[in-house]
Amino acid sequence: MNRSTYYGYSYAYVPASGPAYPQTGNEQRSESAVIPQNLTYVTKVEPVFTQHLVQHKGMAVSITTTVGKLEGILDDVFIDHVTLLVNGKKHHIRLGEIVYFEKREGKK
Repeated sequence: MNRSTYYGYSYAYVPASGPAYPQTGNEQRSESAVIPQNLTYVTKVEPVFTQHLVQHKGMAVSITTTVGKLEGILDDVFIDHVTLLVNGKKHHIRLGEIVYFEKREGKK
C-alpha cells in the first residue's frame, strides 16, 4: 500500500481544514432566506383502512408497525396518522407505517 497517497492524491493535494479566508466575525450575510412559495404535501390515503380505524376509536387495540407492536387505547384517527394512548402517553403513528391492527379482547 502506498502511504503517500490519500484516495489517489498525494498529501500535497489534500485540502487543508479551516476557512478559506480569515473571518473577523463582523461580516454580515448578504443572501436572503429562500422560502418556497408553492409547497405541496402529499400523503397516501386508504379510505377503507382509515374507516376501520375510526370504528375502533376509544377501544383497546394492538397496532403492529414496521418496527414493532404497540398496545393501547386508540385515541384519535387523522388523515395521515393515529394517536394511541399507551400508559397515559400519546403515541403518534403514521398510517403508512401500520402493517395491521386488531382489537384486544376483554379490555376497554
